[in-house]
Amino acid sequence: MNFRQLETFLEIVRLGSFAAAANKLHATQSTVSARIQELESDLGVVLFDRSQRRATVTAKGRELLGYAERALDLQEEIRQQVAPRHTLSGVVRVGVAELVAMTWLARFAATIRERYPNISLELDIALTTPLRSRLMSGELDIAFIPGDMADPMLVARPLGSVTFRWMAGADFELPARPLVPPDFAALRILSLGENSIHYQTTSAWLEASGSKLRPDLCNSMSVVSTLTAAGVGISLLPPSCYAREIEDGSLRVLPADPEPEPVRFSAVYKRRRLATLQELIAETASEMSTFEPLVESRPGESRPEEA
Repeated sequence: MNFRQLETFLEIVRLGSFAAAANKLHATQSTVSARIQELESDLGVVLFDRSQRRATVTAKGRELLGYAERALDLQEEIRQQVAPRHTLSGVVRVGVAELVAMTWLARFAATIRERYPNISLELDIALTTPLRSRLMSGELDIAFIPGDMADPMLVARPLGSVTFRWMAGADFELPARPLVPPDFAALRILSLGENSIHYQTTSAWLEASGSKLRPDLCNSMSVVSTLTAAGVGISLLPPSCYAREIEDGSLRVLPADPEPEPVRFSAVYKRRRLATLQELIAETASEMSTFEPLVESRPGESRPEEA
């Protein structure tokens, strides 16, 4: 019996198939099958019912599950607590919202490489809901995402907030006054996909306007900004990311009443006894983030974004 076999066993249980585990572990399916056969031979038990399409763990397999998790946790604890921080090694799977990728992700990745040369990053750029789902399922170790993370199963390290404003192209015709929700009933709105905080905010404005229209959807903020500049519609964009376009006039900020609330971002990972690598990643992300600092309110006061 060895740790590699136990790791392979756990991945099959978590992902539900030998093929998925092989892909996750960057191994061939025959290698994964061989590890499990060796483990079963060593223990003298059958760990999976192979008569079904999905790998179903047997009663003895379920008995092994807790032991395997504790064994790998102990292995990781030895590595993380005994070895100096700069010698820590492993692959950390990081989910990243596109806005992070557009701003300070490169600086963060370079810093991790400099401080922890033996840590490799696997970056997954996607919308908020899929990233959170992958985090909860164990496909990701940590995620840099927007939104409310009030979940006892999660640890959230603040990364700051981002101000969004309604924007339009130079020639898009609009009232010569701040926009109010009823104006949106007659406007074409561009938004990120339904699995995003961006879509939730945009939809709330449309609902307040009484509009029955859906926003036009796109999974890339960069494309949304390009379509906005081309006059296809208006959209919520962060001025901090589009200062050049605002300065040259290809995008213009539209005053609105009320203005959209700032969006908070966090480095989020699952709460567990041993999470040293996740803590280091979250700490570095917080240090490298260029988002606006959060302003905490005093008792009885509301935060600016709640005003």
